[in-house]
Amino acid sequence: MYKVYVSGALTNVENPLESKALYEKIGLLCEEIGLQVYVPHLQTDPVNNPDISPREVFDQDKYQVSNSDLVIAYLGSLSFGVGMELAFAETNKIPIILLYETGKKISRFPRGIPTVIAEIQFHDHEDALKQLKNILAKWNPEHPQLPLLAGQ
Repeated sequence: MYKVYVSGALTNVENPLESKALYEKIGLLCEEIGLQVYVPHLQTDPVNNPDISPREVFDQDKYQVSNSDLVIAYLGSLSFGVGMELAFAETNKIPIILLYETGKKISRFPRGIPTVIAEIQFHDHEDALKQLKNILAKWNPEHPQLPLLAGQ
């Protein structure tokens, strides 16, 4: 079974409940199509699990990213953690799908990662999930580096 890591900001986000809901919906979509998914906040949420040390979070999330077949990353909120997770994915040659709202200014650095296979700009969560479902339907884990462009 192929493993997916869902990356997204958890600290100092404008609407943490809405953000977490998006990450969970992404996770459910992945499970529905037969992928094993890891959504970090379900294990190490900074609010719900304050007793987990920063080192434990680092070790757990690094392990999960490094052992994934695909990383899906929400870039609509600034996050050191998401940036590090993307770096781990790139170092391990793990394909990445980026998501963010249409009109948001996103740094070119993560958008330029060589293992990015798709970039989704969306209007709302429903639109994001629809586009993601279409891309995942085309994704071939046996040839994960074949570039895809959102909307194709």
